[in-house]
Amino acid sequence: MKILSVFALSGFLVSCGKPAKKVPLYAIKSEALTQYVNQKSMPASPNLTLDKSIVNNDYPIEIALYQDQRFYYNLPNLGSGKGTWKYHNGKIQLKAKRSLFDMHIDALAADPSSSELAIQFSDRFGENTLKMMNVNL
Repeated sequence: MKILSVFALSGFLVSCGKPAKKVPLYAIKSEALTQYVNQKSMPASPNLTLDKSIVNNDYPIEIALYQDQRFYYNLPNLGSGKGTWKYHNGKIQLKAKRSLFDMHIDALAADPSSSELAIQFSDRFGENTLKMMNVNL
């Protein structure tokens, strides 16, 4: 009975935490897409200090899209890699294979004008939405 009480109490305390901050999401306007895509094929060694990218330093994650429908990502805590992307129904859908998991990320507009992006994905903590910062646009 004590164990059941401990689980019930801990579940209650966890559910009383601060709710996650909601990021409003909008379809990305197709005409705004080019501002986020580097107008070249992805180089063998992308340079995110020079190329257009979207970044969230708190998570942290960096993503650069290239016109050949490929993208490069850097997750300082997990490493970097490459994948493919496509624009479909107002979203940029990114996919990459990693040794431990397959990465699936949706990028959407964080404002009605599509001047800022947010990404949605699931990680070991569950569903996550992050507002991104634009770099070199």
